[in-house]
Amino acid sequence: MASLAGLLKKKGYDVAGSDQDIYPPMSDMLRTLKIPVFTPYNGFHLKHYKPDIVVVGNAIGRGNPELEYILSNGLLPVGRQVLYRSMSDILQEEFIEQKKAIVITGTHGKTTTTALVSWMLECAKLDPTVFVGGLAKNFDSSFKLGKGKYVVIEGDEYDTAFFDKGPKFWHYRPFIGLVNNIELDHIDIYKDLDAIKFAFGRFINLIPKNGLLVVSRENKNAYNLALKLAKSPVSTFGVNAGNWTAKNIKYSDQYISFDAHSNGHTISDIRTKLIGKYNISNILGAITIAKFLKIPDAKIKEAIETFEGVKRRQEIIGEKNGIIVIDDYAHHPTAVRLTLDAVRKSFHGKRFVCVFEPGSASSKRRVFEKHYIESFKHADLVYLYKPFKANSLKRRETFNGKYVSSQLKKSWNFHDIKPMLLHMKRQFKPGDVVVIMSCRGFDNLYKLIWDIL
Repeated sequence: MASLAGLLKKKGYDVAGSDQDIYPPMSDMLRTLKIPVFTPYNGFHLKHYKPDIVVVGNAIGRGNPELEYILSNGLLPVGRQVLYRSMSDILQEEFIEQKKAIVITGTHGKTTTTALVSWMLECAKLDPTVFVGGLAKNFDSSFKLGKGKYVVIEGDEYDTAFFDKGPKFWHYRPFIGLVNNIELDHIDIYKDLDAIKFAFGRFINLIPKNGLLVVSRENKNAYNLALKLAKSPVSTFGVNAGNWTAKNIKYSDQYISFDAHSNGHTISDIRTKLIGKYNISNILGAITIAKFLKIPDAKIKEAIETFEGVKRRQEIIGEKNGIIVIDDYAHHPTAVRLTLDAVRKSFHGKRFVCVFEPGSASSKRRVFEKHYIESFKHADLVYLYKPFKANSLKRRETFNGKYVSSQLKKSWNFHDIKPMLLHMKRQFKPGDVVVIMSCRGFDNLYKLIWDIL
């Protein structure tokens, strides 16, 4: 929503918005753009601001005071009809029409891959319009309004709005679509894996015959769906299998290097600041798109080597008194495991502390508890915090941090920040790497930890 607000402001619209819990980096970006943010929700904001169009985010449901005001007061005092629309609707109408959309999807890796593809097009002077679900460091923004013919969009499988329960990415009319991986997630709206596959299948069916579907060869759910449903050409990627693969992978303290291979063609000695084997896979997916767009190898290498990543995606906050602090968005058990493995590979020989908050609709439920236990075993110490806003869930449905902690060797479960910080102060020691994982602001925990070190 913040990215859309920024794009609309750059296009010349007068924009303001409301939110309940606003936190960095998006709050900082909105402040820089001079976009007013009202909090908490109150119908008075709409009465005062008098908008022509209200964009309703998918987190907003019936009972929200501003949504109820709009539904009950279709005509404002000046007599204008106020339209309420979805984010995806506005994106499609204002920024996708007249352009060719490159839509990046998947359960994991969407944000990083979207930002990297955008940077590849930028380095190739294609001047793309960009819409990312995180703050891309190379653009110092989560969006960019370009004049080129391509728009690069992070395609979310979550539902669109309270009045449109289909996934957002059905609205984006992909010319090129990338499916990174498909796993069970968002169990508040998808009852099982088959329901998620159906959503991705309809997305795949939107790609035209002169476009391209790019799909992971190493994720069987995504690959099998592509074989079954694609009407467009299909190109695959994977570290060990696919049309584009990686060889000669080498890890160092500063970067990962590898060669990208496809049908006798090699891009040699690619270097990236990103960490983890899964990011090599993300890069290969981006290369597949770049080669379809005929971007030269030299520009592809330049983009990968200068790519700074996305804030809150394995973001190293810094080192203080010998302790390294990393902030990360991981919340699905697979993402937790892959991130911990990536950090261990980059900081070999150190002790790893995982601090986890179940904040998403799936993570704060018990459905993935066994998977989380296995993922947390990839850390040396684990701190679990209470599930975020889980009051609406029944106790038997809710993530049980006490039980999960009991299944791990060195783990603690907390319901309050202060005692958790005091415990951390006694436990942390020089040589530790602390990885904070949350899909929300986590009460600025990384700053609080920084202060106690």
